[in-house]
Amino acid sequence: MVLSSPPFSPPQEHGLRAAVLGSGSAGNSLILESSSDRILLDAGFSCRELERRLRSVGVEPETLQAIVLTHEHRDHCRGAELLSRRWDLPIYGTRGTLEGCRFAQPRALRLVPFTIGLPFSVSGFRLEAFAVPHDAREPVGLVVEDGCNRRLGLITDLGSFPERLDRTLGRLSVLVQETNHDLDMLRSGPYPWALKKRVAGDKGHLSNDQAASGLARVLCDELQFVVLYHLSRTNNRPTLAEASIGEELHRNGSEARLLVAHQAEPSTWLEVMR
Repeated sequence: MVLSSPPFSPPQEHGLRAAVLGSGSAGNSLILESSSDRILLDAGFSCRELERRLRSVGVEPETLQAIVLTHEHRDHCRGAELLSRRWDLPIYGTRGTLEGCRFAQPRALRLVPFTIGLPFSVSGFRLEAFAVPHDAREPVGLVVEDGCNRRLGLITDLGSFPERLDRTLGRLSVLVQETNHDLDMLRSGPYPWALKKRVAGDKGHLSNDQAASGLARVLCDELQFVVLYHLSRTNNRPTLAEASIGEELHRNGSEARLLVAHQAEPSTWLEVMR
């Protein structure tokens, strides 16, 4: 069942909290909540694992209100269909993403396509999707805003950081940003040459240095948290990613707190205070 994506209507004022349920090549997912509103950004683990991780951060799966997908790769959508069917959750995505997921029983799902660049509402949140360069059908990054104008930006799985993203990612309270690989580790690592070329290509994944350069362009006084996301277990180390991004934050005098998202376990809750 394909539904129409509702137009944006201003949500009620409330706070903003986020927790990364896990991030890396084996699965990516982020929960975002404000008051009683809870949505999942990507669902890249099995349904059972998503439920386990949700409960580990104090969230019962039945309290979720929607799943929003960035693209159709399995490490971002693996558990979406079963989680949706079990808890009657709508799944939002671009038409390219929803088609690319190849759901087993799409007619049994509430699929809600959205349009890149056109704001829309999901529960009490305002979302805007923007195109990112990645080798998927219609991949997007997301900016999610609550009623107090607190904004979370999610940019994952992109091979470059185009200048057009600078304006879209302005005034963020939280930035969840891919720091996939250290370029030297990728070059000298065990991946086949073709895979190395894909990862480092314009439609692959961001290196630590690329992420740092992009971050410098979107830093603002409102930024409270920078979360390093989708780190490669083979081609990166948390210390290397932290060093690259931390140096950029220090150089620009930013007081944003820096955290690394891990594959094996959820993060603590990030609470936006202003």
